[in-house]
Amino acid sequence: MVFVIGAVAIDVVAIRERFLDGTSNPSDIRLGLGGVGYRIFNNLECPRRFVTALGVDPISRWAREGMEADGDVSVQEVGGRDSGPPLYLALMESGSLKVGASDFRIVEQGLTEQFVARAVGEPGPRDFVVLDANLSVGLLSRMVQRFSASTRVVVEPVSVEKARRHLDSLRGLYLITPTVEELEALGAVDVPVFMRERSIQAVLLTRGEAGCLLYHGGEVTELAPRTVVPARDTTGAGDQLLALVLSFLHAGQSLPDAVRAGMDGVEQRLQKESSS
Repeated sequence: MVFVIGAVAIDVVAIRERFLDGTSNPSDIRLGLGGVGYRIFNNLECPRRFVTALGVDPISRWAREGMEADGDVSVQEVGGRDSGPPLYLALMESGSLKVGASDFRIVEQGLTEQFVARAVGEPGPRDFVVLDANLSVGLLSRMVQRFSASTRVVVEPVSVEKARRHLDSLRGLYLITPTVEELEALGAVDVPVFMRERSIQAVLLTRGEAGCLLYHGGEVTELAPRTVVPARDTTGAGDQLLALVLSFLHAGQSLPDAVRAGMDGVEQRLQKESSS
């Protein structure tokens, strides 16, 4: 089983070849269900459960109905004045993220350790607990402490700012999946030393078109993409990759083989989307 603890969001993605500063830009604007935690959960191809928090407003109810149609979800409902829906806004320029903004206060302030503990139970050594960095500092830290001794804990750093704020909690992990910018924000100048000092078994460094670097077992493996897909919108590609890697690991593949198969799967999906 893969337990994903994190955020669901209403994604608003604007797509354009080049945005002009200081003016309104006619764009291809798409609205949908997203969020790092939800996208990982939604792309898993193995037994899974998603744990998150939502408000009680109509948009949050719509998001909950969409998630429940996808599978096993545990949602903590949070009321109050500041309990609006979680939101993510992205400007995609020539297929890459120009800038993004998020409002995940409902998850940061509303999701509690007690609720998560009931939803996850006691995962075993063959399970995974995935934590996305949209969680509060205190909750992510306590989840790492609670689960790292008994199961494989994975952290998705999400962004430079959120990676940096969780730095102290990144210990005893099975896997962390930063971008180049997020790894720099963590101060990991020497990655093997960073891993050794923090008892992290593997780091999967994602580099966009340049592919991935996998640090694992005292070795560094470079995995280049077989095909560079000129996609207009790469939102969630990293989340898809992590979901597929976990799915292949759950099926018994080694970590290097799972990463290679996951990269191939993402490339195939991007090719399909770009041709549709």
